[in-house]
Amino acid sequence: MRVLVVHHGPLPRSGAPVTGGARRAAVHVDALRGAGHDVLTLSRAQDDVDPLAFGALPGFRTAGDLARLAAASAPDWILCVAPEEAPALAGVAPLVVDLYAPRVLEAAFEGLQREEAGRALAAIEAADEVLFSNPRQRWLWTGLLGVGGWNLAEPAGLLVPLAALAGSPRGPGTGRPTFVVGGRSWPWQDATDTLRRAVAVVGGRADIVSVGLPAVEGVRASPHTTLDAWLDLLANATVALDRYAPNPERALAQSFRQMDYLGAGLPLITDPDTPLADAVREARAGWVDEPLEEAIEAALVTPRSSAALAARYAPAVTEAPLLAWVPRRRERPWTFLGRGARLSGAEGRAERDRAARECAEAELARKRTEVDDLHLQLRALTSSVSALSTAMVDVAGFRRETVAVLGTRLAAESDEAEHLRRELAISQANLEKKDLELGRLQQERDRLGRAFTFLRPNRG
Repeated sequence: MRVLVVHHGPLPRSGAPVTGGARRAAVHVDALRGAGHDVLTLSRAQDDVDPLAFGALPGFRTAGDLARLAAASAPDWILCVAPEEAPALAGVAPLVVDLYAPRVLEAAFEGLQREEAGRALAAIEAADEVLFSNPRQRWLWTGLLGVGGWNLAEPAGLLVPLAALAGSPRGPGTGRPTFVVGGRSWPWQDATDTLRRAVAVVGGRADIVSVGLPAVEGVRASPHTTLDAWLDLLANATVALDRYAPNPERALAQSFRQMDYLGAGLPLITDPDTPLADAVREARAGWVDEPLEEAIEAALVTPRSSAALAARYAPAVTEAPLLAWVPRRRERPWTFLGRGARLSGAEGRAERDRAARECAEAELARKRTEVDDLHLQLRALTSSVSALSTAMVDVAGFRRETVAVLGTRLAAESDEAEHLRRELAISQANLEKKDLELGRLQQERDRLGRAFTFLRPNRG
């Protein structure tokens, strides 16, 4: 079948940063193509997606663009990894919306809960099927599905966990244990206390590295980096520090960072109340129930690995429910609150469209300024061409005068040359006549000389 995958951000490529949503989309794309589906990808124009990327469609700027491009691609079904775009895709084809992140909870820490609630309900109403990344997020979204008009008497949604991809080959290491923690300094994600306590415990016996987090004394901090560099760092690490200040979001989220730890085979020191805690505990893939200080001490003396646990999150396992899904339209028994969700979604789309219009107007103003500058340059060039044309006319007139003068001079010189040729011919004729006369005089002189010799007396 032909599947259209709608996402935000360019898909992972070597040497470039990547968002979690784009990584999630890339795993879906690879799995679907591996199953023999014809997969097209569609992202925003601002994401600057490589136009030569296999299966990539031109980017969209507005909800109208998205709906038009999606319909033109004629998909058998659509997978939307950017839930806020789902309303524009409703009705084009059976629609799967990926609810892999607890965005409603995250928005509460950003002061955007009202806006996100509207977008979430609009996405839920538009969807024919939804995906969850872990059972706890299913709990969160199930209530919202009910508010959005889903029939909760039947199991709703597919459980498609984040995938643990194979990381970089293990490096030789430095001989010293290295504790690593990465991510971003989200309002709901604070590792500062963990890092300070870790520094106090290791006392110089190990290196502690953080990526993308605020600096903490005693910790080697690195800014955000490319996915390749991040995976290389994990390949040379020893233990992953995965403990944060507790809050509701942390109790529901399964992170790409955790999957990267598993893909690198790193044992995790993680919180007991995270969605991954039970699996880490059962597979002995790290330390869960111990106090942080005891867990760090244990990690320094008792090596562990998460390689066995990573196999449970291989893409072939996590993507199986999505690949088994049969495209179908969901029955919508009622849409009372969904109408409000549509209105909220419409407000969001209108706001995005206004922003896009303002951007286009600014671009138009810039282009007009450029056109005015080009007109000035054109006028200057036209004046230069006019001056050159006048100069060429003047040069042409000078050439005509010069040719006329030279022609007159040449005619006069030709007449003089002809006169000189006649004079030369006359002179040559006179010279020949003189030569004949001189010849006759020489003959006469010779005759007289002979006669004189004959007449002279004989003295003998």
